[in-house]
Amino acid sequence: MIPGPCPGDFFNFAPMKRGSLTSIIVYSIVAAVLIILGVVVFNALVPEPPLPEVEQARAAIVRARDLQSEVYSPKLFREAKNNYDSAMAIWQSENDRFILARDYERVISFAELAEKKAEDAQRNTISRSKSLKNTLESEIARLNREMASFEKIFLSMPLPQDVKKKHARGKLLIKEAGIDYKKERYVDGNVKITEANEYISGTYNLARKNLDDYFKHYTDWQEWATETINQSRKAGTYAILVEKIPAQLHLYYGGKKKYTFEAEFGSNWLGDKRSRGDMATPEGKYMVTKKLSGGSTKYHKALMINYPNKVDVQEFNERIRNGQLPVDASIGDLIEIHGDGGKGGNWTQGCVAIKNSDMDILFKYVSKGTPVTIIGSTLTLEEFFSSREK
Repeated sequence: MIPGPCPGDFFNFAPMKRGSLTSIIVYSIVAAVLIILGVVVFNALVPEPPLPEVEQARAAIVRARDLQSEVYSPKLFREAKNNYDSAMAIWQSENDRFILARDYERVISFAELAEKKAEDAQRNTISRSKSLKNTLESEIARLNREMASFEKIFLSMPLPQDVKKKHARGKLLIKEAGIDYKKERYVDGNVKITEANEYISGTYNLARKNLDDYFKHYTDWQEWATETINQSRKAGTYAILVEKIPAQLHLYYGGKKKYTFEAEFGSNWLGDKRSRGDMATPEGKYMVTKKLSGGSTKYHKALMINYPNKVDVQEFNERIRNGQLPVDASIGDLIEIHGDGGKGGNWTQGCVAIKNSDMDILFKYVSKGTPVTIIGSTLTLEEFFSSREK
C-alpha cells in the first residue's frame, strides 16, 4: 500500500529567511522617505502666492476710498488702482503657467507700488481735505459778512434784472456750499463757493461803482443839509431833511433833530430826477406848498413840495441842450411827501412815502413854507458801510 499524504503536509511552507524580511522593511522605509522628500522638495520649489502683498494693497486702496481720495487725490488714487489691477492681471497670467514655472515678483512689485500710491493718496487727501475745509468755511463766512453789509442797499438799487438774477444765483450757491460743508463735501463746496463769489462780487462791484459815482455829489449834499439845519436853528422853526442812504426822513426843530422816520422813494431813486416818468425822487432844496388830507389826496395825507424849482428847470433845459434828454421830454411835477409807506421797498413814482402813523406826526408840525431838503446822504459811503458793520 502506498501511504497517502498527511493533512498537515499542505501547510508546510518553506521558512523565509530573516534577512529577506529586513530588506523589504528597509526598502519600504526608504521609498516612503523619498516620497516625503520629493513632496517637500516639490513644495519648496513651488512659488509662494503673493497673498499678503496683494491683500495689503487692497486694504490700502479701501482706506483711501473711504477717505474720498477719488475726489481729493484723484491722480494718486487712480495710480494705486491701476497698479493693483496690473498685479491681479499678472497673477492670473502666472497661474495659467506650469506650477513650477510661475514667477510672482512682478505681482509683488505692482502690489507694493499700489499700496504706496494708496497711502500717498490717503495722506494727500487728509491734508487737502483740511485745507479745503478751512477755505470753504472762510469763504462762506466772508461772503455772508459782505452780504450782511451790502445786501439791503443792493436789493433796493435800480439795477438791471440780469444783475439781480446773478446775485440771487450767488446767494443760492452759498447756501448749497454750506450744505456741502456740513456733509464734508469740501471739493463740491469749494467749486460752488468760487462760482458764488464770481456772482456776488461781480454784482456788488457794479453796484459799488454806481454808488461811488453817486457819492461824487456828497459835497453838495453836505452843504444843503447844513444850510437847512442852520436855517431851522436861526429861525427856531421846523425843517425836513430827507436822505436816501439810509432811507430816512428827519424832522428838525430849532436846529435839533426831533423825529426820524423810515422813508421810501421812487423805484429809480439812485440819483436826481431828470424828467417826467423816470420814477426818480428829486434832490435839492424845496419847501412845502400845500398840506393835503381827506379827499384832496389819494394817500393818507400829503405835503406838496415846489418841484420843479428854478434850479431844476435850469438843469433840465441844460440836459436838453446837451442831448442828455430827448427834445420832447418834460420835466414832471406833483412831487409829494405822503403816507401809505412802510411797504419795505421803493415803489413811488418819485415821491417820498412814510408810514401813516409817521405822517400824522409830520403833518401835525409842518406848515406851508416849511423847508424840505432831499439829499443822497449825510454820511460818506465808507461811513455808511462802517455803521452797518457795527
